[in-house]
Amino acid sequence: MDATMENKMGLPPPYEPTAPSPAPPPSYFGDNPPPPAGLAVPAVPPRTTVITSPAAPSDRPIKLGPGPTGASCPTCHKSIVTRVDFVPNTRTHIVSAALCVLAGCCCGCFVPYCMRSCKSANHYCPACKAFIGTYQHS
Repeated sequence: MDATMENKMGLPPPYEPTAPSPAPPPSYFGDNPPPPAGLAVPAVPPRTTVITSPAAPSDRPIKLGPGPTGASCPTCHKSIVTRVDFVPNTRTHIVSAALCVLAGCCCGCFVPYCMRSCKSANHYCPACKAFIGTYQHS
């Protein structure tokens, strides 16, 4: 059969042999050949290994409450009693909106903004003024 007859029959054309694949590149991590004669190789300084100790007990998360709490400040490392600021959160806004809808007027919507139980308690260090954490009533 000739090439035109094979194409009419739907057979693929004959393949030509390909060149062999090239050799892989040298390994950068294997055995390296010695440097050429006369080439000065600088000495490699020894590696330094740093070993850290486990976390100290003061690195644990601080358990905060709704009022001032005794703790160790993670920023200045002093033993302190936290300063608390109460700020409105999502819960405050939802309760306010629900009171406004249920009461039918806006008179009751200001009550949650006066209640500490509807706000988040943000704790700060009185010494360095750093933020310690937040307590939210459940």
